[in-house]
Amino acid sequence: MKIDGIKLNHWLNIRKTSLDVLNKMLKDFINFEIDFENLDELNDFAIEKVAEVLQIPQTKLLKTENVPSYIYNSKEQIEKTRRPITRDGIHFYNYYTLPAPKGYVAPVLIDILCPKEKLPALNNGHLEPAITVSLGPKDIYARFHKKITPLTFHKFKVNKDKKTDWIVGSSYYEPSYCVHTYSRAENGPGKILSYTTSANLENLLKEKLNDDSFKNFVSEIDEKLPYTRQLLKKDLENKGFDLKEISKKTKTNFSKLSKFFKDKKYKLSVNEIYKIAYLIGSDPALYIEKKFNEDKIGRNLLNVKDTIESIRKFKSYKVATIAGSSRSTDLSGYFIRVKNLKDKIKFDLNDSNCSHYLVTKGNLTFHYKNSQGKKIDKLKLKTGDSIWVSSYSIHGFTGDGALIKISDGQNFNYLDKLELTNTYKLKETLIRGKNDKVNWGYDQNTVKAK
Repeated sequence: MKIDGIKLNHWLNIRKTSLDVLNKMLKDFINFEIDFENLDELNDFAIEKVAEVLQIPQTKLLKTENVPSYIYNSKEQIEKTRRPITRDGIHFYNYYTLPAPKGYVAPVLIDILCPKEKLPALNNGHLEPAITVSLGPKDIYARFHKKITPLTFHKFKVNKDKKTDWIVGSSYYEPSYCVHTYSRAENGPGKILSYTTSANLENLLKEKLNDDSFKNFVSEIDEKLPYTRQLLKKDLENKGFDLKEISKKTKTNFSKLSKFFKDKKYKLSVNEIYKIAYLIGSDPALYIEKKFNEDKIGRNLLNVKDTIESIRKFKSYKVATIAGSSRSTDLSGYFIRVKNLKDKIKFDLNDSNCSHYLVTKGNLTFHYKNSQGKKIDKLKLKTGDSIWVSSYSIHGFTGDGALIKISDGQNFNYLDKLELTNTYKLKETLIRGKNDKVNWGYDQNTVKAK
């Protein structure tokens, strides 16, 4: 373990203290003074005491590995991750893991082995939302409820049109804890790509709220009202405003306000919500009611026909939409057709979200260059290979083939984007925040953080 000087300086600034004061606080525990030149020499005990004195977890101070620009796994490497799964007394699935950085949720490929004659046993769902794509070569059945209906049990089809076969099959988005399972629809192999991402709720549920806080929080939720309204009401309380004061200051009818927070049939205009939000110093986007494109069990299903109709030109490629949802704005994807036989390099992809690519057809070349344009990498790809690419990594593809691209927010998420839109002097703040070596306000020399 080694302390990161930038992180230490950051927490000294947060705690409104200095290196001199820190050393005075540490003198009963260690017999030497810490400075920004000897951090690499600190033993585990010293690191523990620094964290203890600053009242933070050690992880807040430690150096971490840089997230790579990309990670490549061949088809053969992916196949070595095979994990057979037994469910309901039969060999139900084989799982394979696609590349991802350490600590990231990684997508999986799944062989569907449950025979068509058997009703597949349901799983219990999971916190993380997901996108699933049918890879074929055969159709499969997808089940989403104990009760069997056309909505909850149907064919998850592959694309049999040779002209558009780079669009492999149907896709759907599923929300948190949507129970699901699969079985074969024909006598032959079926496979899916299941792209499960991290859930932004995880930190709130697992780290931030203690048991009492969580119980109080859940008990206040009224399922008869949109949560946007409940959040606004709570934020009024957080800011010390009652409805009489809101009515007076925004010139909004008091009776209208009262009904708005009690019955969903009563509405406030967007302009009225903005007035309230600005009065209390909050973000109006939090309180605008939302509509989602989904069925009665929360899914957004995109069949092959509708996917084909979404084909469009995008930069040097043809693309077609994969199912997603505005409930999970970080989680999205599209099919890509690459046809550049001259192997003319185009670095035309540079997403804010990190992305997974799975080669579904042909032979391709992946091209990457760094931010200075000096380092250029080339990787030959074949069907079944996969690449994970970090946020804001300049890259592109040449050759003749097809890929599935699905992105998520584990590298750069919706909450990050929301924070950026709320940041004053954005570029200046980002540049200084990344590598701030300056003490916030004591009479001492500029910190020489490594």
